[in-house]
Amino acid sequence: MKKTLLLLLVASAFVACQKNKFETVPQINIKSFGPDVVVKGQTFRLVAEITDKEGDLQDSVLLVRKRFTNGTIQVPATRNDSSYVNLSQFGFPNTPTIQFEINFAYGEQLDGFWYYEIQEQVDRGVKYEITITDKEKNKSQTVETKMITLKKV
Repeated sequence: MKKTLLLLLVASAFVACQKNKFETVPQINIKSFGPDVVVKGQTFRLVAEITDKEGDLQDSVLLVRKRFTNGTIQVPATRNDSSYVNLSQFGFPNTPTIQFEINFAYGEQLDGFWYYEIQEQVDRGVKYEITITDKEKNKSQTVETKMITLKKV
């Protein structure tokens, strides 16, 4: 009985003392993306958590939008489908974990003005790919969000 109790205490102490296993290469975890269906004039949000062993997440993030019509990707992607953001301008502290949130507006932009009443012919789907690079130029794997529906009305 004493040996079993001692073994349990040693095992629980070992588990309790283990540190988070952050890696040198940044890791992206999509926390949420949605809502699942968006109507023009509404917003949708992407929330992600990024971890990095050194905490040097001050380089860049690349977002690539993938648009779908009737389940088929629209090709080719345009230059407007990619967004490169320099993270150093946000002053993230050297910390192994950051959480970021991006809000998107669903509408049409024409001459710098947003129009929400332009009719689409069909519902469209949208996904985003995310890649992050840290200060030492370690690049994460590309992570893809789920698809959400942008309603035609």
